[in-house]
Amino acid sequence: MTKNNIDSILKYRIKEPLNKSTDTPTIFLLHGIGSNMDDLFSLNHFFADEWRIISFQAPISLGFGGWAWAELDLNNLRRYPKPEQRITSRNAIIKSIKTLKKEFNIKSKNSYLLGFSQGATFTLLSGLTNPSEFNGLIAICGFYKAEEDIKEIDIEKIKNLEIFVSNGTADEVIPIHMGRMTDLGLKKVGLSHTYNEYDTGHTISNDCLNDILFWLQEKHQI
Repeated sequence: MTKNNIDSILKYRIKEPLNKSTDTPTIFLLHGIGSNMDDLFSLNHFFADEWRIISFQAPISLGFGGWAWAELDLNNLRRYPKPEQRITSRNAIIKSIKTLKKEFNIKSKNSYLLGFSQGATFTLLSGLTNPSEFNGLIAICGFYKAEEDIKEIDIEKIKNLEIFVSNGTADEVIPIHMGRMTDLGLKKVGLSHTYNEYDTGHTISNDCLNDILFWLQEKHQI
């Protein structure tokens, strides 16, 4: 089901669980650059029927049905030509999540954020600077420099977050050394997280997806 904006929040698609309860687990999805909310929403079939799935669409139109959380410098993927977009999109993500948590009575202990590629970057940015909103974060094939946001990161509060990070050793978009820089940066801010590498390119492999589902089962007792 596609939903229009509520109080100017991000556009999203939602799949409701078969049986709703106050402990219904919810996973919010953030797609990669040039994609849209339909992309990761296709993963909803792999989750147990008890889960609520909400896939957001990024706010910056790239044309031809593609959207972004922030514009990139294609000659330097670590740089944002308009750095203010990091903050405005992060704020839009958090506002949307808070609004929907209230709308559907979602508890933070049952709330997860998953992102792919640029969506992975914004998953870590959004989650580490707003740790009380989530139980866990999942970042796939992304790059994130935790030290850039160290002034906004509460070291004690983020220790309660469950975090799964993965990258592909043959990734042609986010080279594996950038994934390893993400892993090292998270360690430097004191996180004890799961970091996996897969012999794949810029994609969510079956092995990665299976590990994510197993990790969620372990963390949330699906």
